[in-house]
Amino acid sequence: MTFKDLEFILELNGVMRKDIDNILDFSRKNGINKEEIDDELNNMGYERILENELEDGLDEDEYEHVEKFPHRSKFSEDYD
Repeated sequence: MTFKDLEFILELNGVMRKDIDNILDFSRKNGINKEEIDDELNNMGYERILENELEDGLDEDEYEHVEKFPHRSKFSEDYD
């Protein structure tokens, strides 16, 4: 996650601008640690955002191939 991603997530969840700046400064000093950022948000009076919004386990392997239109083994003459 980048600082831009963090800023975007905080904006989407209704965190005030001055608090976003504080969180970004905190993250620049301590690194982007989701648990520490959520603790800091909790201290400011916000709900825990990152542990609820983001999951580390999202891989491309979790998405399966979906075939919208299955192949037909019949010719169009078979439907007459």
